[in-house]
Amino acid sequence: MSEPTPAGRDKLEISNMFLCGSTFTDVSLKDAEFRDTHLMNALVDDVNAQGMRFHNVNLSETQFKDVNLAQAQVVYANLTGFSVTDAIMTDALITNVNLTGVTLSNVNMTGAAISNANMSDMTINDIKVSDMIALWEQTHSDGNA
Repeated sequence: MSEPTPAGRDKLEISNMFLCGSTFTDVSLKDAEFRDTHLMNALVDDVNAQGMRFHNVNLSETQFKDVNLAQAQVVYANLTGFSVTDAIMTDALITNVNLTGVTLSNVNMTGAAISNANMSDMTINDIKVSDMIALWEQTHSDGNA
């Protein structure tokens, strides 16, 4: 029986080529660049994509399942209709984000902090936050108003 051939170290430059339906297995694409490329309905499974960068990419209708996004950054993104389910977001930082109409359900917000936020019409368990704050201020006033 012959020994398996070691993996090659070829650098390919492919342009204006249709590789639809192709399968790449046990392939290293480290430092590869995809420019002006169509990857619609592509499946990326059991892949180490640590440090991968996406710039000017359409990821609409994309599904991320069982992914590690630790230390990932989403900047200047349109997440309209975005859904996050069964996620661990411990120590996540959400800054300068429009959350109009967002729904948070069955979430653990232990230690969460909200500051400099427009909470107009925001409710917690169907109670307006502005009413809760007004009641707290009324009942905790030191009488020096």
